[in-house]
Amino acid sequence: MSTELAEPLRVQLLGAVRAWRGDAELALGSARQRALFTVLAMRANQVVSREELVDAIWGESPPGAVDSSLYTYVSRLRRALEPVRSKWTGGQMLVSAGSGYSLRLEPGLLDVREFDRLREAAQQCWDRRDAAGARAALDAALVLWRGEALTGIDGPFAALHRGRLAELHLDVLERRAEIMLESGDLSEAVDELFDLSTAYPLRETPRALLMQALHRSGRANEALEVFRETREVLVDQLGIEPGAKLRKVHDEISAARERAGGQPDVVPRSPIPAYPEVFVGREPELAALRGALVELMNGKGTAVWVEGEPGIGKSGLIATGLADAVDRGCEVLWQAGDEMGRRFPLSLVLACLGIDSRSPDPRRAEFATGLPGHSAEPAYPWQQEDPVLVAVDRLIGLVDRVVGFVDELCEDGPVVLVLEDLQWADDASLLVWHRLAKASRHLPLLLVGSCRPHPRRAELDPLRTVVSMGGGELLRLDPLRESAATELVGRLLGTTPGAELLGTADCAGGNPRYLEEIVEALVRDDAVAVFDGIAEIAHDRSRYPSQPTVNTVVTRRLDHLEDTTRDALRWAALLGAEFDLSDLATVMGKQASELLPAVEEASNAGVIGESGQRFAFRHGLVRRALYEAIPATVRVALHRQSAETLDDAGAHVERVAEQLLGGPVPADAWVTQWLLSHTNAVAGRSPAIAAELLAHAVESPSLRDSARESLTTRLVRLRFWLGEQPVNEVRTVLATTRDPERAAEMRLVLAYFDHCLGEHQRAVESLRQAVADPDVPEHWRARHRALLAEVDPGDPAGTSPALAAETRWETASMRRRHQEALQHVDTALAAVSGDPAQADLELCLLEDKVFTLQNLDDLDAADRTLEAARHLVTLRGLTDGPHIPLAVHHYWLGRWDEALAELDGVVRDRPEITFHGVRQHGSIRLLHGVKALVAAHRDDSAALETHLKTAVDQPAAPVGIRDDFLAMALSVSAEQRGRPDEALRALLPLLADDYPRMVPNHQWLPRLARLALEQGEPDLAEAALAACHLGADQEVGPARATIAAIWCQGLIERDPDALVPVAKHFSSVGRKVELAAVSEDRAVLLAAGDRTEDAHAAFYDALTVYTGLGAAWDVRRAESRLKPFGIRWRVGGRGAADGRPLDQIEQRVADLVAAGWPNSDIATRLSMSRNTVQVHVTRLLQKLEVDSRLSVTRQVLDRYADRCVTTA
Repeated sequence: MSTELAEPLRVQLLGAVRAWRGDAELALGSARQRALFTVLAMRANQVVSREELVDAIWGESPPGAVDSSLYTYVSRLRRALEPVRSKWTGGQMLVSAGSGYSLRLEPGLLDVREFDRLREAAQQCWDRRDAAGARAALDAALVLWRGEALTGIDGPFAALHRGRLAELHLDVLERRAEIMLESGDLSEAVDELFDLSTAYPLRETPRALLMQALHRSGRANEALEVFRETREVLVDQLGIEPGAKLRKVHDEISAARERAGGQPDVVPRSPIPAYPEVFVGREPELAALRGALVELMNGKGTAVWVEGEPGIGKSGLIATGLADAVDRGCEVLWQAGDEMGRRFPLSLVLACLGIDSRSPDPRRAEFATGLPGHSAEPAYPWQQEDPVLVAVDRLIGLVDRVVGFVDELCEDGPVVLVLEDLQWADDASLLVWHRLAKASRHLPLLLVGSCRPHPRRAELDPLRTVVSMGGGELLRLDPLRESAATELVGRLLGTTPGAELLGTADCAGGNPRYLEEIVEALVRDDAVAVFDGIAEIAHDRSRYPSQPTVNTVVTRRLDHLEDTTRDALRWAALLGAEFDLSDLATVMGKQASELLPAVEEASNAGVIGESGQRFAFRHGLVRRALYEAIPATVRVALHRQSAETLDDAGAHVERVAEQLLGGPVPADAWVTQWLLSHTNAVAGRSPAIAAELLAHAVESPSLRDSARESLTTRLVRLRFWLGEQPVNEVRTVLATTRDPERAAEMRLVLAYFDHCLGEHQRAVESLRQAVADPDVPEHWRARHRALLAEVDPGDPAGTSPALAAETRWETASMRRRHQEALQHVDTALAAVSGDPAQADLELCLLEDKVFTLQNLDDLDAADRTLEAARHLVTLRGLTDGPHIPLAVHHYWLGRWDEALAELDGVVRDRPEITFHGVRQHGSIRLLHGVKALVAAHRDDSAALETHLKTAVDQPAAPVGIRDDFLAMALSVSAEQRGRPDEALRALLPLLADDYPRMVPNHQWLPRLARLALEQGEPDLAEAALAACHLGADQEVGPARATIAAIWCQGLIERDPDALVPVAKHFSSVGRKVELAAVSEDRAVLLAAGDRTEDAHAAFYDALTVYTGLGAAWDVRRAESRLKPFGIRWRVGGRGAADGRPLDQIEQRVADLVAAGWPNSDIATRLSMSRNTVQVHVTRLLQKLEVDSRLSVTRQVLDRYADRCVTTA
């Protein structure tokens, strides 16, 4: 059996029809194919005949070729279920048997049968009068439902079973409510039955149960009102009277009410909640509550307002904080609101106070006799025909009486009055709470109220205000801190939780109730194992049903949100872990302003939060649960729809690409055209995304052959630039293309890959054949010949004067004989100059010459050579330019913006991979290494992280490709994070024996030496010096290695004067980056030698260059290195506040800062980079001796100018 079959098949039918093998969801295909799968799954492990399948799927109208269609669907399902199955075998999951088929499923892996099993288990428990067991089984059964059963499946079979399963689902809900009712959970039963009755208004059973629950809760009037409403609905919509069961319940309640004298019912007081078994965290809130209780015992009352999302621990906090109130001699009155209670004025507060004519307390009984409904008048005056004209003053009078009654209770002793869930309270009860909050300051009354932040009720705002204004406590419960959540999980499990288990529990978002439910779900499903005292996820178990259970718990935390908010979150989940509000509005077809309430509610509930300029899901599992709740086929369709909608709206191509990858979306006509038009743009921003997108597209069976060839070619080119070796894709293009240009390109690339993979002889033979092939275009023949000369220099077919001269250039360069190398490359250039067929080789030779001139520090000549290369590209119409050499050249000259612009042109949808392109295989790491290093210098942490991650995620650089810029960027990044040891280790590959001989390393070695000396590792500094000497000894005439050796020597010997010629050299040749660095090192050495004035001057030289470059990080580093010596930045070599006036640039920046301009606008106004502006602002603050840009005012600038005049 294959390893894939080790993962059992699990099937979901209670919702969208889905199937998994392990964690991988299977694609079940078209609607008819899914219908076939549904029939087989519903009758799993049974043989279903072909005739039964036809009747189940097509009914009485099967197509003419129904047998062929059935066979096709079965074959496709087998491929989906067992992709590694041989086409000659019948499969082990979907097997043929007699004249039909059977789907093999292991026990417990089909949710429908699990549902039936749990229903039976619940009945068995109930028969044994085990109410808790019955309810637990029904709860587990309901967890299995993910929406309407068999969603999206057509046909008579699906319709029949969908109705049957829906009825069973309702039956379970009703049985569960009945068990709650019989177990005495009246409040919860009322809530459940109210929701059920609202959802199914024509169904009598939940209405009858609701009436019974209300009656047993002492709310007979409400129960009879439910009957009246039910009768109206049945008569109006069906023309029938209520059934016998409903009438019987009505009669029983009416009779009981009459026996009680027809008195108005009052909700019975809730018992004081038990002290929670496990309660963690909330120390400040507990201290506030307990402090209020202590003050109450001293005769001083107050009001406390507790607010937080459902399950956050409001009740637990209040119960814990007031646990000893009764023992202290307080009368504790406690009641929680419910959604139905809003319809009956004063119901909540009267229930809390225990106002009932049957009360043993004469005062409460007397109060009850005066309530409306005790006399012959209507039970409540607001139930008369015209509620507008009723005596409102009577209601206000009742409010006064209630407040007065509480006042009387306080005369007997301290009172604690708790009203929970005030978001459901009736308006009259809220008015009482407001009045009592004011009165509590003068009474021995501790008034506590709690509510959810959503749904938001404007009527609650005055209550919060009166608490705040009266000196009460406003307690907002945020999610538990990580340490508290970990403690809670550990106490629930009775042992220490492991990292993976905590990661799964993290989806609760610090909500204690959801943490408990997740832990209970994992334990119930045996998904937790304990090893050496550590509880961890059991990896040997299938994640079904634990993961769906966890997902249900996760999504349940969203139940309290508005429907519009939940809908917006589902769409946001499609957009990804992060999303733009504008993109969300676009895909939902709304204005962004319409979504603000939903976004605010989701943010307040802790589901999403800000992430820079975007929004993000706070917990990945929340987004995953929302996402996975959408059926797979629906997700694909929605991703496809979102992609086109975003494209039509002009969204960035990356956003569209992410949607196409989300499905992944099959390559239909629109997708294909989009890929052909936008691959270039996607690759320019994210090469990896572009490659993944193309890889999915070329595998799409609906893709046209011509488009497949074009997109596969693009995929080859893109993966080539990423440093990969897409040999299979190259062979695919070669097998289909009739384009001689494309075929020649693929042959060149394939030969190069053969060479890289060690197939030397095959590479040589392929190149020889291409050179001799008359169908190969002449310019491609030259490119094959050039590669052949590089692969096998002795091959006659690849011999030419230019290539022979280039070989000599390479040998001389490796020996550091750069003057000799220059002569050889000039000879090679002379041999190809003017020959259009050799233009590709000529471009390579010009880049070779630039390399040599850079090593000779003849940067002006290198500039001219690069300009000649650009001219050649234009003249010959070449598809590629000298981007990499130009970017490296601009970097050292300090032209960083120009360097970045050149790098943006490297990874793109190039028309072809030429011989010049072959030489740049894998240059993507160099590209991102340079970009990362520039970002590091500029202290742009976000860009630095992005480019480092992209570079590190790429395949290792091919032999000979430089990784030095990446190593340097990693080193600077570590230094910025305060890890100098890591910064040093990042540069150690520069000293490795296998370091590429054609990749210079000496320019980085002075930094390595400096870090080694700072870390107390002089041996590494000496090794850096030795490496520089090795290169310098080979140079004919002093060149870059010699200069680097002098620099390292000066650092090791702590001789600042030894660095003077180094700085002069860099200044004369124009190497700004190295000039600033050596000036900084010299300043530190001078300061250490107490040569303060010289140190100031060197420091000024360094920071002047850094400021011009916009190198904000280098400025900070230099300042921190000189700070111990008491040396600070001084304009013109003087002190920061020594009376020197601002120069012209500083004055312009200062004026704009004083006017309130942000750095981005200043940069635009003055044509500077933002980093340069930031450096100027930092210097300005130091010069003016102020701490913040907000302190830079017109008055401060004027005073500074006056002081400068006085000093002068």
